Amino acid sequence: VGMDVAAHVQETLSGDLGVRMQGGDSQALMDLVDAGILGRKSGAGFYLYPKTKGKKAKREENPEVKNVLKKYMRTPLKLEEIDIQQRLAWRFVNEALFCLQDGVIANPVDGDIGAVFGVGFPPFRGGPFRELDRIGAQKYVDTMKSYADKYGPQFEPAQIIVDMAKENKKFHPEN
Repeated sequence: VGMDVAAHVQETLSGDLGVRMQGGDSQALMDLVDAGILGRKSGAGFYLYPKTKGKKAKREENPEVKNVLKKYMRTPLKLEEIDIQQRLAWRFVNEALFCLQDGVIANPVDGDIGAVFGVGFPPFRGGPFRELDRIGAQKYVDTMKSYADKYGPQFEPAQIIVDMAKENKKFHPEN
């Protein structure tokens, strides 16, 4: 997906999902688009893509990205690696929960299959609902509420997982 498409998706989803899309400055993406940094299709995105055909040439970081984005840089948060991973991945998992809660998907199996084959969720994790069963509903809820307290309401866990945590339920109970 090119930067221009990503910017359009960001704008659309921000209007539809409100607070759940907060946490970043969408103008940064627009500034990249305005600078002509569109991704592979323009030969320059976060990386510079060589025009050579055949074997994949080594891609290099695009130094222009830092120039465009330097005004958005803040003091580093000094996060642990696990917090970085969870803040990124678990918001995605939370959206899968909202899809189930809102009837967008019929069941957790559909959500797991769709996430793995449709949007590239890591197959070895089995999908967002299998991942939640592995993590544990209560741990997920506690961590997300902690992130919501620290970083904002975009981390508030979906009600479906809050309810499941109270009853210690799983999406894929063992037979």
